[in-house]
Amino acid sequence: MNKRITMMSIVLATLMLVSLFAAVSSAASVSAQTMAGTGPAATSSGGVVTVPAGYSGYADFFAVDTSGTLWHTPIDGNNNWDSLGGVSTSSPAAVSWSSSYFRLDVFVRGTDGALWQKYYQNGWSGWHSLGGQLAAGTGPAVSSWSAGRLDVFAEGTNGALYHKWWNGAKWSGWESLGGKLTASPAATSDGHKIDVFVRGTNAAVYQKYWSGSAWSGWISLGGQVASNTGPAASQSGWVIVQGTDNQFWQRGGVGGNGWESLGVAPPEALCASSPGAVSIPANEHALVIFSSTSGNVWYGIHDVTGLISEWTSAGSPP
Repeated sequence: MNKRITMMSIVLATLMLVSLFAAVSSAASVSAQTMAGTGPAATSSGGVVTVPAGYSGYADFFAVDTSGTLWHTPIDGNNNWDSLGGVSTSSPAAVSWSSSYFRLDVFVRGTDGALWQKYYQNGWSGWHSLGGQLAAGTGPAVSSWSAGRLDVFAEGTNGALYHKWWNGAKWSGWESLGGKLTASPAATSDGHKIDVFVRGTNAAVYQKYWSGSAWSGWISLGGQVASNTGPAASQSGWVIVQGTDNQFWQRGGVGGNGWESLGVAPPEALCASSPGAVSIPANEHALVIFSSTSGNVWYGIHDVTGLISEWTSAGSPP
């Protein structure tokens, strides 16, 4: 009898946790700005054969408001944000990985410290827990090298980098890749290898990559990244950071020509959070996205010089 009561208690507690995370915030709880300390995420749906109505085929943005609700908007000039619910405690990470149909995956750190996932494929799924314990104040990173393959990275509570992957049929367990992180990681894949970028204990950027058979050691890319922020990376190989001067800097990863200013200064003060980046279809450069201290989301796109010449407002969750 006691065993049955215990099992029922566990089931009820689990159902309550899932219901709490999946609950959609009411309009009254939406704060009209992004949560302090969190940045937005961007993913490109370029190359997808069929894009549903309401999606631009250009890029999709995700941001968390001060109540922890996740919001989404396609970049179509209308800045119409829609609620995806949940109770997030970090910047989101997002990726699109199918060239034959429209698939988006987004990941966040939940109030329980675990990794949570939601995806779009003929409609949005509910929230799913993938377990683990992410360091407080940090969010996950995600990349995909092909349809059906996802690689998620996070800082563990011991400061090391952890990796979990989806092989098209099931999720792996968590594996430690070592290192000592001091902010959320960034990850990207060009279809041949995976690159992960982190902020080290000396505030410099470090890179680790998977070549198809083994993980490399840690490689220093130098630079100085602002406290409580991590790098962003695009599939075209650009690494973008918020410097200690509160401006954006970029370089081309290993073999790059060093750090250079991203271009024109941001129109509003930068929030103490990681920026996001994604490659634009048919363009070797990147779209960069960030949250300002006013709670707005801004984005800019590399011009022919490889710099950003202007910033555009995507507004904020309504």
